[in-house]
Amino acid sequence: MWKKTMYMALTALMFGSSAMAIEIPENPAVNFNKESTAYSSNGFNQVLEAYGLSFMTELATEVPAGYAKVQGAEPVFNDLGTAYSPKDYHDILTAYGLELTVENAGGIVVRPYVQLVAEGRLEFEDNVSIAYAKQEWQNILSAYSLAIVEEVAVTAVTEEFDNSSEQSAVIAVDCPEAPEGAKVNERGCWEYSSDVLFGFDKSTVNPDFHVGLRDIQRVFELNPGLKIVVEGYTCNVGRSEYNQLLSERRAKAVVDYLVDVVGVHPDTVTWTGFGEDRPAYSNETAEGRAKNRRVELKRWE
Repeated sequence: MWKKTMYMALTALMFGSSAMAIEIPENPAVNFNKESTAYSSNGFNQVLEAYGLSFMTELATEVPAGYAKVQGAEPVFNDLGTAYSPKDYHDILTAYGLELTVENAGGIVVRPYVQLVAEGRLEFEDNVSIAYAKQEWQNILSAYSLAIVEEVAVTAVTEEFDNSSEQSAVIAVDCPEAPEGAKVNERGCWEYSSDVLFGFDKSTVNPDFHVGLRDIQRVFELNPGLKIVVEGYTCNVGRSEYNQLLSERRAKAVVDYLVDVVGVHPDTVTWTGFGEDRPAYSNETAEGRAKNRRVELKRWE
């Protein structure tokens, strides 16, 4: 059992602009072959899992047809050796929570794979299927990262909770009473789905949801003196460190939008992120994980 304490403070954290790069394990239990190899999706998945990565079932429709399908809540892979185009490989790696930035793409010396085109966009070769060897894969993966973290000011709220082995996988408590005019869900919580608010692995509010966030202005009008804290949460897919930072960036993005666009006074809203630490729904199913990727709004006294 361990205790986690977060305190109320406005702490400037310098994360810099560098990425959390993939660490190439020295002696993984499963590794790439030295020679160029067309892996089965089952074999490729085993290698990536040895690198600490997990396939996101929610993105199964984004990978090449035949790479994986979802049965129940679990991904199912095959044993058919297949060489893909670099574009397909990129889509597959993205489904494992990886990202390739323009800055890091220059580190890939494997050709053909990716090139920089107009307006700082990356373009992946899509007309040829390639089987890469171990050193080539290590070069490609070393350029990918789990997140690009910007300099942010982190606001943490004092809270203590136990995370013992006896506890349920769902440890979130009921939400406090929402202010007048706030739209709540079945748990009585004033919250929004991150899958609606943001694109995959993004922390910029989707334009399609701007109207939803503008409704918050009405809540402030109905509740004079109201102050709120925006809390970001994730599911448990991916590394906990990455999920923590993603939850913080998303909570901050909502606050920035409320202040800069909606017109909420900055003194009435703050934010924090809890990553994957407080699942309100079961992470055992795709539906539960989707619900855990959320942003909650609560009164801030």
